[in-house]
Amino acid sequence: MKRKYSDYVAIGLTALAVIAASILIFFCFYQFEAISQWLMGLVQILMPFIVGAVIAYLLSPVYNGLFRWFSEAFSSRVKPEKCQKLAKMLSVLLSILLAIGMIVGLIALVVPELVTSITGLVTNMPEYLNRGGQWLDKFLRDKGFADGGITQAYDDLSESLESWMRTELLPNLQDGMNSFMGSVFSGVKTAAKVVSNIAIGFIVAIYLLSDKERMTARAKKLIYSAAGGERGNEIMDHLRYIHKVFGGFIQGKLLDSLFIGLLCFIGATMLGLPYTLLVSVVIGVTNIIPFFGPIIGAVPCAILILLTDPMKCLYFIIFILALQQFDGNILGPRILGNTTGVNAFGVLFSIIFFGGLFGFVGMIVGVPLFAVISSLAEEYINKRLVKKELSMDTDDYLDLDYVDQKEQRYVKRSEKTE
Repeated sequence: MKRKYSDYVAIGLTALAVIAASILIFFCFYQFEAISQWLMGLVQILMPFIVGAVIAYLLSPVYNGLFRWFSEAFSSRVKPEKCQKLAKMLSVLLSILLAIGMIVGLIALVVPELVTSITGLVTNMPEYLNRGGQWLDKFLRDKGFADGGITQAYDDLSESLESWMRTELLPNLQDGMNSFMGSVFSGVKTAAKVVSNIAIGFIVAIYLLSDKERMTARAKKLIYSAAGGERGNEIMDHLRYIHKVFGGFIQGKLLDSLFIGLLCFIGATMLGLPYTLLVSVVIGVTNIIPFFGPIIGAVPCAILILLTDPMKCLYFIIFILALQQFDGNILGPRILGNTTGVNAFGVLFSIIFFGGLFGFVGMIVGVPLFAVISSLAEEYINKRLVKKELSMDTDDYLDLDYVDQKEQRYVKRSEKTE
C-alpha cells in the first residue's frame, strides 16, 4: 500500500520536532547556569507581582466573606448594579486595611521587644556564659564526675578568646571597616527593595481582588479554548484540587502557628521564662514548617534559656513537648483536617527534597506540592490500569505474586504456597 504525500509530511515534521527538541534540551543543559541566572533575574523583575498574587490569594477568604456580607446588607437598599460595585469596593478596601493593620501592629508589638531582648542578650552574654560554666562545674562536682577541670577549661577558653580579640580582631577591625560599611549599604538596599516589593505587591493585590471574577473567567476561557470541553473539565478539576490543597494547608497552617505562638507566649509568661516574646515569635514562625518546625524553633530557644537559667530551660523543654503534642494531636487536626492526604513518609520526603531545592519556602509548600504531584501521578496510573483492564484497588496488589488476566484473578503468594 502506497503512502500518501501527507503521511510523509507528517513523518518529516515529527522527525524535525524530535531533532529540535533534542537540540533544545542539550542547549538547556549546556547553558544551565546562564539560563538559571536569567530565570532568577526574571523572577526578581516579577517579584512585586508574585508578592501581590500571594497577598491576594491569602486574602481571598476574607474578601469573599466580606463581599457576601456587604451584598446581603445592601441588596434591599441599593440597585443590583451599584450593590455589587459598592460591596466589591468595600470588601477590597477592608481586606487590604486588615492585612496592613495586622502587619503594622505585629511590627509595632514585636520589633521593639525583639530589639530589647537581642540587645540584652548580647550585653549579658559574658555573664550568662560565666554563670553557665559555674553551674555546669558545680553540677559535675556534686555528681563526682569532675574535679575543677571545667573551671580551668573555661578560664583557658576565656583567656584564648581575649587574646584573639586583642591580637587578631582589633588590628583587622579597621581594615574590615570598608567591607563592613559595604555590607551595611547592601543590607539597607536589600531591605528597601523588599519594602518596595511589598508596597507594590499590595497595589497589585488591590487590582487582583477587584477584578478577580473577570480574570478567573478569562483564564477559564483560555483553558477551554486550548483544551476543549472534556479535557478542559479535567484541567479545571485539577486546578480546584490544587486550590483546595494549597489554600487549606497554607491558610490552616498560618492560623495554627498563630495559635501556637499565642499559647507559647501565655505559657512562657506563666512559667516566668526569659525572652518570652522572642521565644514565642520563633516558635510560632518555625511551627509553619511541618515535622521539623518544632525542633528548628525549640533548639535555639532552649540554648538561649539555658544560658540564662538551666532549670528554666528544663521547664521550657517540658512545656514545648506538651505544646507540640497538643498541636499535633488536637489543635492541628482540628484546623487542618486531612487537607493533603500525605502519609508520614511523604511529609518527611517532601520537606527534605523541596527544602533542599527552594529553601525555607520549599519546606512550607513542599507537603501540599507533593500531595498534588502524588494525586496527579495516581490518576495517571489508574487511567493506565483501566486501559489495560486491571484493578485500581491497591489492596489487590498486597502480597501479589502474579495477575491471571484470563480469569481476572490476582494470585497472592500465600495462595500459591498452599
